[in-house]
Amino acid sequence: MDQEGGGDGQKAPSFQWRNYKLIVDPALDPALRRPSQKVYRYDGVHFSVSDSKYTPVEDLQDPRCHVRSKNRDFSLPVPKFKLDEFYIGQIPLKEVTFARLNDNVRETFLKDMCRKYGEVEEVEILLHPRTRKHLGLARVLFTSTRGAKETVKNLHLTSVMGNIIHAQLDIKGQQRMKYYELIVNGSYTPQTVPTGGKALSEKFQGSGVTVETTDVRRRSSSDTVAYPAGTAVGSTPGNGTPCSQDT
Repeated sequence: MDQEGGGDGQKAPSFQWRNYKLIVDPALDPALRRPSQKVYRYDGVHFSVSDSKYTPVEDLQDPRCHVRSKNRDFSLPVPKFKLDEFYIGQIPLKEVTFARLNDNVRETFLKDMCRKYGEVEEVEILLHPRTRKHLGLARVLFTSTRGAKETVKNLHLTSVMGNIIHAQLDIKGQQRMKYYELIVNGSYTPQTVPTGGKALSEKFQGSGVTVETTDVRRRSSSDTVAYPAGTAVGSTPGNGTPCSQDT
């Protein structure tokens, strides 16, 4: 039986072998002086050259049979997706905004306070851009929506370091940025910033900051529909047809 890469005239040894490996190939290294022919190793023990000077392999294993155990535990990191401006799916409620915090509250204290209700991923205390003073605002990002909801449920309107704090679920920090603008522009202090939805919108309108609001605006007196004399306001005169003013 001839070996691979023939042309060297080598024949298979007389003993019965199953596996072999090419140890030395002069064609791959022309500068190799020793030896001048191919050297094969059979079953990890026998060599095609008697004086090859290579040591045999005592514990021979087939690498193709090396399969990982099915019961082996693997520790693989779970990927975390960050929401950016290109995200189009439903935003999970995992972000909590804190307001009216004591200026002694720091990231470590806030993280220890929130981790009782869920695993905390990020904590950030907002500071004034110029004075670097505590604004009483903080952002806490949880790894699950359950942790965020439990935090708001248990910490909203509770006393922390003598202050009644405000906690709410905040998508992309929209409400937090409103509080931030009101405090930075000097309209309110960290302890007097309005946190109610409707009151906050009205305060923003008075401070000159543009805020989108969904409040229904009342009609002015000039938009009131004129009805003929004797018609009750709110009723439809005639047979359900709109009434026009007499000319």
